[in-house]
Amino acid sequence: MRGSLPTTDSKTLGYGGNTCCLEVVASERRRLLFDCGSGLLAVAAALPQGGTGDPLEFDVFLTHYHMDHLMGLPFFKPLLGGGSRFKFYGFGTAEGTMQQAIAGLVRPPWFPIPIEQTASQKSYVELDDNPIRVGDFTVTAARLNHPQGITGYRLQRGERSIVFATDIERGDPESDAALRSLASGADVLIHDAQYTPAEYPSCRGWGHSTWRHAVEAAEEAGVRRLVLFHHDPERSDEQLDAIVEEARKIFPGVDAAREGMTLQI
Repeated sequence: MRGSLPTTDSKTLGYGGNTCCLEVVASERRRLLFDCGSGLLAVAAALPQGGTGDPLEFDVFLTHYHMDHLMGLPFFKPLLGGGSRFKFYGFGTAEGTMQQAIAGLVRPPWFPIPIEQTASQKSYVELDDNPIRVGDFTVTAARLNHPQGITGYRLQRGERSIVFATDIERGDPESDAALRSLASGADVLIHDAQYTPAEYPSCRGWGHSTWRHAVEAAEEAGVRRLVLFHHDPERSDEQLDAIVEEARKIFPGVDAAREGMTLQI
């Protein structure tokens, strides 16, 4: 939800300061997770305790491997303890596979225990152009524009759909077309909006969009609702309120992501 790094500034408490993690509840003991930023720790706090003894299952879809999108993973208790199953999904990079990217973070000297030595069961799925079935959901991935690459996801169940497109910089024709196809007719588009139009010229090429870019993407794809995401860590609640107000003059169905926000689709 917050981009680049967490913040605990009192001026950001309304929208929250954790970096991004989206949770989709498939069943009592199965979750789909999109990215593993510091917001992942709030997911752990709300998980069922005890119960039937069936393992907790996590299908983890990673957009990319920059620090703010993985920093919660080493501290996620189900990963460290036994009795949980993780299946990670993502694309490889020029530097190696998805598994190598994750292992490169969760190991000494950056974390005391290598991820291979944590007690949970883990498997890894390298993505391709084919949709993936996870329970009742269909997940479709698309490669978008960001330094070292980024993956956008569409999550579909029946006629309902939500698209997650964080860390995307608008303006690359191929990426813009891929997102337009991915998000076409979606109920909800969650879109990067780190910058204002005035800030963007000095940040061009950094891999992020403005709130105006997000509105353009929503209009082009014909989505019903737009959620602005990946807020600048220095953006105050008051400033975000003003951005939402301005964006609603163009696209009425706009909100800004808040920590703990629940979307019903």
